[in-house]
Amino acid sequence: MQTDLVDFAIVTALKVERDAVLSRFDEYEVIKEDFEPQVYYYGYVSIPGKTERYTVVLMLLLDIGNDEAATATTRLLQRWQPANLLMVGIAGGVRGKVELGDVVVAKFVFYYELAKLTSAGEQHRPEQFPTDTLLRSRAYLYEATDWKSKIAVARPGTPLVESTLPNVHFEPIASGEKVIADLETLPQLLQACPKLVAVAMEGAGVARAARTHKAPPRFLEIRGICDFADPNKNDDWHGYAANAAAAFTIGLLHDRPVPPLVIEQPLAKKSEKPLLMICTQSLPPYRVIAPDEILSGLDDDLKGRTRERVSLDFTSLVKDGVFTEPARAVKQLTDPQGAFATAIARSSETELVFHGLAHIPLLVLMGHLVSDRVPVRLFDFHPSPGSNTWAWPNKGQNFPPMEVSELPSHRSRQAKDVVLRISVTYKVYSDQALTVVPAGAIEIDLTVVPEPVRGIVQSEEQVREYGRVFRRTLDWIAQNLSAGQRVHLFYAGPVALAFHLGQQISENIHPPVTVWNYHRGYDWAIDLANAYIGEECIVQPPLIYDQM
Repeated sequence: MQTDLVDFAIVTALKVERDAVLSRFDEYEVIKEDFEPQVYYYGYVSIPGKTERYTVVLMLLLDIGNDEAATATTRLLQRWQPANLLMVGIAGGVRGKVELGDVVVAKFVFYYELAKLTSAGEQHRPEQFPTDTLLRSRAYLYEATDWKSKIAVARPGTPLVESTLPNVHFEPIASGEKVIADLETLPQLLQACPKLVAVAMEGAGVARAARTHKAPPRFLEIRGICDFADPNKNDDWHGYAANAAAAFTIGLLHDRPVPPLVIEQPLAKKSEKPLLMICTQSLPPYRVIAPDEILSGLDDDLKGRTRERVSLDFTSLVKDGVFTEPARAVKQLTDPQGAFATAIARSSETELVFHGLAHIPLLVLMGHLVSDRVPVRLFDFHPSPGSNTWAWPNKGQNFPPMEVSELPSHRSRQAKDVVLRISVTYKVYSDQALTVVPAGAIEIDLTVVPEPVRGIVQSEEQVREYGRVFRRTLDWIAQNLSAGQRVHLFYAGPVALAFHLGQQISENIHPPVTVWNYHRGYDWAIDLANAYIGEECIVQPPLIYDQM
């Protein structure tokens, strides 16, 4: 499994920090070498949407403090020669500057212990260790906030609402030899370093080892805030803060901050998983999807794989062109023993492939149930004169952007619902959407420019880019608008993108989402939050709509 090139080495000081990072590796092995006290965890972190991945080595310090950190990190650097070095863990925060659970990316490490003893007293001579400009700027520009939904433990205390979403700060982190739990130390440190926002122990030792190494790696320190370094200090937030730091760190690696040392990684073993083809159909049966027609969309390497097929056919619930029983379809999709749930459960042993022709709320619900933690290959049907295919027409080509408009110019604390219109293949009109939502809703548009056109989505890369725009918009709504709001989603676009949008909706981060179905007007919807927990979830439009 081991190679000669290591992209990132990660140092942690506590087991809770190690476990939070290690759980996010794609795969790893434990390296124990003769007469070497340090244990290493050697593995990989893939870069989504690409055939690249990082080789990563993680180390847990045998003791806390900067001396231990410097010694152990020096051995790590000599053994593995990594190109980049990260210190990841938890820290105390400066009250009023950060909140519990926030993440801090160090602008520099402020080592405050150095001093000279004189007849007039102790004269402090702090030392600063700058972090790498490239890594820090990549972290700063890391706009994809999906890392927040990857925090794998429950947030202590209050439920996760708008005001408690973790934020990222780019300021100095202090480093010393003491666990701080008093009222005097932090104010003194702030006098010496006014921009300080966090305090920990091992960062200076790791930074010093990096600086003195014969081939210094890029260095960055990332910490989650677990307390305020005062007499109220306890361990309640350790798990959440460690997971927040780990989620941001691995999310940053997923965003490809630097090129991997090995551009073409040997992923053959991983790609040999059998394909599990999920085919969904609920539109009227004038276009029945044949079992093997998806083969036209598969690359040669996928065509050679073992294939299984899961068919989710809801066309029997359509009467005279109207989907009369969406609740029955939802029940089948959310059944823990059903075909769809069984397929999701097998995602670790297979590679999921999705295609179909179905109603938009069902597609978004399916993606939501899968979540973005499970990779899915996405395909769409592309009709053309004399030829119908599932192959993407323009892989790797440029595509029109999706723009966001009508965002409120300031934070709104009024409990108004949000109308989120997504126009890709057709225009979603405001007057139609507003007939089925509460009065006074805030309206936000996501539109492909220059204008929506049928067939405009022509690559899987385009689907995932539009998904990122949608996700950023939901994150903005969660952070800037009232916690009592509901998002009403009105979508006109291809099947694959509808499924992928569902993957971007987080139960923990975002407001509840209702997805509306269009059939000569909006006639029903699915409340995703209720569907997720198995409760009544089909929403009917208000009477004002029925009377139009």
